[in-house]
Amino acid sequence: MAFDPIQEDCLRLTLETLRREHIYPLENEAVVQRCMDAYHSDPAQLIVHDRDRSFHLVAAATEAVDYRAPFIADDAEAERVTVQAEHQLQEACELDPGNWDAKRMLAALSAASNDEYVAYLIEHRPEVERDLARMRAEATDPYDREFALDLGQRPYLRWLGALASHALIAGKYRLALTCAEDCLKAAPDDPGEVRHTAELALAKLEATREELAQFRRTHAAAYLPPIPFRRRQAKPERTLDAWSIIAELACAYHDLDFAGATRSLRTLMKTYPRSAQPLYYQAEFPEGVFARVHVLPGSEDELILALSEATPLLQEGLGAPDNASLATWVATHPLVQEELSSLDVPTPGVVRRGRPGGDN
Repeated sequence: MAFDPIQEDCLRLTLETLRREHIYPLENEAVVQRCMDAYHSDPAQLIVHDRDRSFHLVAAATEAVDYRAPFIADDAEAERVTVQAEHQLQEACELDPGNWDAKRMLAALSAASNDEYVAYLIEHRPEVERDLARMRAEATDPYDREFALDLGQRPYLRWLGALASHALIAGKYRLALTCAEDCLKAAPDDPGEVRHTAELALAKLEATREELAQFRRTHAAAYLPPIPFRRRQAKPERTLDAWSIIAELACAYHDLDFAGATRSLRTLMKTYPRSAQPLYYQAEFPEGVFARVHVLPGSEDELILALSEATPLLQEGLGAPDNASLATWVATHPLVQEELSSLDVPTPGVVRRGRPGGDN
């Protein structure tokens, strides 16, 4: 699953409560449950320090800009919610100048273009890395060490994830892949799901299907299912998700292996039932500002999100004399058209919102 700001806020506040009450070892179920109950009742009762409130404001702003504003029909109300979130992020920066999530989100909301945002992320990455190194070096008690091992490095992982995904949009595919690889090196279990961006970047760089498979083998830890589910499976690995299948489809399409591309499309449609409309309309899914937004695994929303992130792949060939983009090939494929016909829905021309291209 992608990063959950509410869960992370609760974990941070719980760890600080354990510190204040001198609870050790940290795996004290009674205290942890008490903190969780208190958080769900009123998080304010757990907030003591400026750093606590700073991240709590980030969580609140994320709920607004990533999960509410994009789905508000009234433009004025959506703008009001977004402006309020910006104020929360500004306050978060004032309370904790080392809150890189708040700084990054403000930059994302205020950047005049995607290229400007990418430039900001590149420019300030060394500062984020220095702060992380200093935090780890200064972690001397069990509470600080616990924080440094996981929660404390998440802002850095989100920084790399944002740089990778927005470099992909900017057409900087090698940068996207390099950042994703750096993120996987820092956190092999891939809590931010940056592997998806890496596979799309590989496909855009015209990797072979074997190279995609080699990438998955190299980063096998990122493809394991969540720990609670591993013992239930004889073969503990995730089934291929939409990003992996779309990447394989694109690789086959690049090779003019239309039979292989069709097999990948069929696999995608079997993995995601009722997928014809998302595959036909290929709608844009709102970009998460905090991190990749939460969607239910295997759901239609997950497929829509993956298709949206795969826009640089799907738009290949757009504007050519025969309009032979991958988007058009998918939307007009008999597999998609047959399912659409069975649904008895109108099928107007394919319309995709364009994104700026760039170099490799």
